[in-house]
Formats: sequence, structure tokens, C-alpha cells
Amino acid sequence: MKTKVILLHDPRKRLPYVVRWYGKFDPAIGKQKRYGKSFELKKDAERFKTSKQAEFNKGGRRDRPVDMTLGHFCEKYMQRRRHEWAEKTRLAVEDLCNRFVAYFGCEASLAGITPDRAAAFWSDAKKVDSRCPGAELSKSSRNGLLRYSRTMFRYAVTWGDLVANPFAEIKLIRVGRKNRRKWHYITPADYFGLLRVAPTLRWKVFYAVAYTSGARLGELVNLTEADINLKKGVLRIADRPGTNQLPPFNLKDHEERMVPLPRHAIKLVRGWIKQRDSASPLLLLSTERFHHVRQRWIECQKTGKPWLNDYMTNNLIRDIRTHAKWAGIELDGSLTLHCFRKSAGQNWAQHLPMNVVKELMGHADISTTAEFYTMVGEEHEAKAQWVTEAMILDAAKNKKDARWTPGLQIDRIRKVG
Repeated sequence: MKTKVILLHDPRKRLPYVVRWYGKFDPAIGKQKRYGKSFELKKDAERFKTSKQAEFNKGGRRDRPVDMTLGHFCEKYMQRRRHEWAEKTRLAVEDLCNRFVAYFGCEASLAGITPDRAAAFWSDAKKVDSRCPGAELSKSSRNGLLRYSRTMFRYAVTWGDLVANPFAEIKLIRVGRKNRRKWHYITPADYFGLLRVAPTLRWKVFYAVAYTSGARLGELVNLTEADINLKKGVLRIADRPGTNQLPPFNLKDHEERMVPLPRHAIKLVRGWIKQRDSASPLLLLSTERFHHVRQRWIECQKTGKPWLNDYMTNNLIRDIRTHAKWAGIELDGSLTLHCFRKSAGQNWAQHLPMNVVKELMGHADISTTAEFYTMVGEEHEAKAQWVTEAMILDAAKNKKDARWTPGLQIDRIRKVG
């Protein structure tokens, strides 16, 4: 069986240099399929020959995949992976497929989407919205679009529909700290302020669980009594199948996790379970709100409309911002529901190893967790200033006192810090 990649030269052709290689034995034709690529310059042909031979030496496939249209692949991708996604992810992927079809055409060859064309698609991306037609996507949104594109075409390579991912080498847009939307870090003092002004015990429990567990909003509003082990002080976050009366909950990435809760949070939960109206099976939803959610879920079942976690709550962030004003919290950034989760991650990052924080937060990629270890707050900057000043003063003292030792001064700084 022929396995080498060869370089041929035919001066009669417009592209005289041809790199040829053979695929696997095909029983239908009784021999190996032959493939080739032509070049005008010898150096380009030699470069391609070297890279192709290296690819085969590493076990790369020798046969070109069967050509597939972009529209066909989009359908295939949605059918094979939709069971893995939450409804919002499915809508995002569906939007991406619509963008691809609108830009390249439904009948476009999947193999014809080269890295150059992929880069052009990404740079020309516009927001499809009737309220602001033609508006440019933000940097963060474009990065999200690129991540989804990379994943989608990575599966095309894995399934044998493409040889290489055309989006693999496109770099994400760098979003510096100054350009990021600043979020308000909820300090322990802010947290206890919210507990103090919370109008009901249910609100106190909401703040306690949100701040100490790092749970996402969807995870919080879908909690049941069975998800909290009061004896062990552990919160269980997991998928929940839907019933006739209760909508389903699908955890992001479907990875169940256990999160320990502090004693004061468990005490609040225990008090709320004794006091609350058990007509609502969801721990943090009032009976009135649960009836509204149940009715919405029944309507979705009748009409076949997909269920979204957004239907669970209404005006929640409005009430939280009102409570923040009551507590006298001075915001130094945007206050959103996700700030509770980010603040929990930041608190853990100051005292726990990165792999532990990753598991507690439920991150699929540890690079997401690493962001909590690179954040620099005002307290860090103030401490750095104090450390520098203390070391300079100690150095000045060293000239006057021969008994001065830097180790003792550093220990003193650590104790104070």
C-alpha cells in the first residue's frame, strides 16, 4: 500500500508542481484513491508536502471527507447535540446556523469554508435585530460567536466531515480590564447589610444561599427542600426532570455538584422550611409565584413552546437593588444577580486552591476559574502600597540598626496583611 506523499513536476501545466498522496484501499474500485493539490511555486508545494507527510505520520486520515453542504451539516449538528444543551444554548446555536446560512448560503460546500472565509464571516458579523438593524456586536458577543463557531466546526472534524477547523486559528478579541463592564463585588459587610434589611425570611434565605453557595440564578430558583441536607450542611445542585405540574431544570453542562453551606445559612434555611407555605415545592419561590410558573409551564406543554428558566422569576433584580439602597451599599459597579455568584468565587479564591474553586463553581474549564485569581481589588492595591512603604522604611532603618533583618520585617508585614 502506497503511504508516501510525493512531489511531481509537469512544466506543461499552469500550476506545474503537484503534491500527490493515496487514501486507504477502497474495495469498490479495487485500489487506493488518489488525491492531489497543485501549486505554482515549488517552495509552496514542498511546504505542503512536508506538512501533509507529518500529518499522516501522526495518524491523520488519508482520505478526504465526503463533501457536505453547510445546510446539511447545520441540521446534522443540531440533531446530534441538541439533547446536550439548555434551551438558551440551543437558541444561540440556532442563531449561529442562521448566520452561517445567510452569509455562505445553504448549498455552500462545507469544505469550501476556508480559514480566510471564516475570518471574513467573523469580522463582518452583524446583529440581526429588528429594533437595531445592522448594529455591530459587542466585543464580548463576537467572542461568544467565535467560541460557538470553533466548537461547531471542531465536531465537523471529529465526525470526518472536514479535514481541519477553519476557525481554529482566529484569535479572540482582547477585552482589557478598562473595557469590561465593571461589576460590584459584594463584600461580607454588604452581604450582612442585605440580611439586615431583607423584608422577609424568604429573602434572607435567598441572600444567604446565593452569597455562600455561588449558585446561578436558575439553580437557586429551582431548589427544593430535598436539595439541602440540613444535617450535613450541604447543597446539592443537579438536573430535575419535568412533571405535569413542575417544569424541568437542566443544569449547565449537566454536571451535578455539592456545595457546603455555612452554619448561619443552614440555620436560616431550617427556619424558613418550618415557616413557609408548603404549597410551593420550590424552596425560594412564593406560593403565588409558583402558581404563575405552573400555569406558564402547562401552557408551554399545550402549545409545544420550549421552557426557559427566565419564566421562573420577575422583577427580582429590581427588588435586590432596592434592598441595596436600604442597606446603604455604595455600588462601584453594576449590581446584577450574577454578582452574588462572582463574589462567592472571589471569596473562595482568596483562601482555596484553584481546583477546589472550580468544582464548587461548577466550571467546565479551569481557565474560567482562573479569572478569580487574577482580579485585583482596591484592598489589594492598598496592601501593595503599604508593603512597599514598609520595606522602604525598614531599609532606611537598616542603615541605623545593624541588628535589622529583612526576614523579621516580612513576617511582620504578613501578620498585619
